[in-house]
Amino acid sequence: MSEFVQITRFPKHRDVDFYRMAERMYEGIWNNLLPQQVLSNGLSNRIETNVITPPDVPVPDCLTCGACCQGLICVGVRPADNVDPSLYWDVTTEAAEGEIVVDRYLRRDSETLACIALEGNIGERVNCTVYETRPKMCHHFDAGSDRCHAIRRAFGIEPFLTMSEMLEANEKLAAQSQGEDLSDTIRNAEIKEDEEKNRLTVTALMMDGTFREVHSYDPEEEVWMQFEFDGLRLSELDQKIRSKRVSPQKGLTRYL
Repeated sequence: MSEFVQITRFPKHRDVDFYRMAERMYEGIWNNLLPQQVLSNGLSNRIETNVITPPDVPVPDCLTCGACCQGLICVGVRPADNVDPSLYWDVTTEAAEGEIVVDRYLRRDSETLACIALEGNIGERVNCTVYETRPKMCHHFDAGSDRCHAIRRAFGIEPFLTMSEMLEANEKLAAQSQGEDLSDTIRNAEIKEDEEKNRLTVTALMMDGTFREVHSYDPEEEVWMQFEFDGLRLSELDQKIRSKRVSPQKGLTRYL
């Protein structure tokens, strides 16, 4: 993990460099874990929307786990989150005047690659040093969710599914995805400056592989991070746009 010692000290990274670094970090962690019986990406983060976890399965104790704090590399910090700036990285893209921030993520420990706010040993005893002011993304990750259990299995904290349980889980996930309108859901998005209009535009890669412009906004009125669009349906996006416009926010961060 020593390759990350220097690069993790910088407070900001250009987008192309950051996502390459994040990919290497992900590989550095997950290549050393147990095989995923059910791919954790795309699984539910909330108990109420679980698909494969039976309702009578006990909810894990976070303080003796911490797997999600190491296994999930990109923990986004929203503009409205109250997180100490020393604990996150700004991800920037080129603009007419310097660079603008398009993403923001909690820093990682250069050696373990766990969240910088995590103390202790995974699977034994851990503590979150920013629990009271942790990002909204952390609030929205439930202990006991499908994704939680999948990550814990990969870390060897809880036992593997049996073959029949694994087959049943994948059948449930396949059945859930049938009939979904993939053109209505955003996979990920990119924010770019439109100099002529003095606005920022959001181009989304949809789940069906097509691209479409889903939003254009005045950075003095709205502030977005790219990760906020991930997984949104277009109907949900309309609601989020309205809420952004009525909620006070910090202004756009620009590096000259």
